[in-house]
Formats: sequence, structure tokens, C-alpha cells
Amino acid sequence: MSGFKKHNVLINEYAQQSPENLQDMVMMVVLSIQQPWYKVGEQMIDYRKLGSDSRFVWGNKLKTYRWLRANVKPLYDDAMQAIADHKGRELDLHLMDIFLRVEGLGLAKAGFCCQLFAGRVGCIDVHNLRRLSIPESVLTFSKKVQPATRQKKIAAYVDACRQRRCSWLWDSWCDLIAKKQPKHWVDGEQVSQVHYDYLMAG
Repeated sequence: MSGFKKHNVLINEYAQQSPENLQDMVMMVVLSIQQPWYKVGEQMIDYRKLGSDSRFVWGNKLKTYRWLRANVKPLYDDAMQAIADHKGRELDLHLMDIFLRVEGLGLAKAGFCCQLFAGRVGCIDVHNLRRLSIPESVLTFSKKVQPATRQKKIAAYVDACRQRRCSWLWDSWCDLIAKKQPKHWVDGEQVSQVHYDYLMAG
């Protein structure tokens, strides 16, 4: 059984239990920005203990934290409603639109949120962009664009993920990280497992 099938469903269940769990999930995504994945666990523990006083919650990450404190309940309600109302590509588009409301999230990290929250879309980060030869323009996104342009950019990103499949993006990324950082990981399954462990820690 792949890491995605083992661990992603557990993360989905956790994130969908409450707005508080969703906030932790989004903060894990935000803490991972420009950080090696093996460091995110200790950062999650520190964030959970200290909140905005954590040394890891600063700059744009602090802005995201403050946004979540004020808006996580409607974010959670809308994401759960999207799951109830939509399927397939339409669900992907709706979830992306919802998570892109979060201050500090671009297309890749919003896609990561969809992956963690519902097993949808996926994260095309810099590692995936390079190895899959995906044009950088797929990740170019401004929240100030007109609604029609916003929807086109979301659709292009969703379709790029759907071509590879959410589960494949997860498992292949975990394998890649394990190979790139062999001092920290046994294999890709361990990289996958700690997505869940990080949420349970602290």
C-alpha cells in the first residue's frame, strides 16, 4: 500500500474534524515554506506551545496565523460544504478557490492544503516543477487579478495536478525527498508517515 493510501486518509479525517484541526493543518503547510521537511515537526511543536510567540511564526507566517485566528471557522465551513456539494474536478476547483483566500498561500501551498484536507489536487512545489518540466507560469499567481483570470489560473494548476494524479504527486515527492536527504529518512514511506505524525505531535 502506498504512503498516500496509508496516511493521507488519516490526515483528511483529522483536518475535517474541527476548525482548530484545520488551522493546525494550514499552519503545518505554512511552516514548511522554504524549510526542509525534516524540520517541520519541531516547528509544529513550538508553534502549538507558543502560538504567535513561536520563533518560527514570523513575517508572512505570522500574517497567516493571524488571518486563521480571525477566519478559520468560515474557511472550515466552506471547505466542508464544498466536499458535500461537489465531486471530481469541480471539487478541486472549489477547494483551491477556498484555500487561496488564506493570507500567505499561493497555488502550490493551496494545493497542498487540498491534498491534506481532502486528498485532492496536490502540491507542485519547486522540486516537482523542475522534475516534471512544468512551466513556471503555472505557479504564477496574484490575488489581485480579476475573477475570470483567477479562475483560469486555478483551473490551469488543477489540470496540471490532475494529469499526474494527487496520489502520485504525494508518493513520488516523498520518495524524492527521501533520496535527496538520506541522512534524515529511511524511505519515502517515512516521509509520508510524518505528515500525520507532525499533526499529532505536541
